[in-house]
Amino acid sequence: MSFGSRAAAALSALLLATAGLFLSGAPAHASIDLVTCPVGTETTTYSPGLKYPATPAPNVSLHATGTVGPCVSLDLHHTSGSVSFTGSGPLNCLGGNSSGTGALNWTDAGAATTHFTFTGGVSLRPNGVTVLVLTGNVTSGDYSGHTVLVTITLLSTDLTACLGPAGLTSSSGPLTVTVL
Repeated sequence: MSFGSRAAAALSALLLATAGLFLSGAPAHASIDLVTCPVGTETTTYSPGLKYPATPAPNVSLHATGTVGPCVSLDLHHTSGSVSFTGSGPLNCLGGNSSGTGALNWTDAGAATTHFTFTGGVSLRPNGVTVLVLTGNVTSGDYSGHTVLVTITLLSTDLTACLGPAGLTSSSGPLTVTVL
């Protein structure tokens, strides 16, 4: 077989394999981040305040607001915005989990608010940094039907407040948002 024939055969095989990827019926969003916001900040309030020790962990309501951006999106129409979520669950200063609803309000013209539900867990890292990871489904607006992942690092957690009568009533830190 000549070099030209081998090159043509290899090119044909590559084109068929590529076409198979597009025609396979797999959802396009299966492994592609539709929008990623690696920079953001948020503040969360807790009612009642988080305490230590609290066994079993009481049901605590939480409310958070913040900003995201700059963001990178496939469509270039979701570059910044605000984020808010409310939820509740058994939480104390050592951890717990929660569930609730949230929204990403995009500042870009023509972008619709992304509404989502979430479940999340809090874990205390050995160096005292608390990380909250929320995962959920987009229920309406832009990216409806996709998955949202919000990671919050609570750098300003005053763990001594956990021992006071009111407990820890607020915390803040950086967050990242990804829609898959």
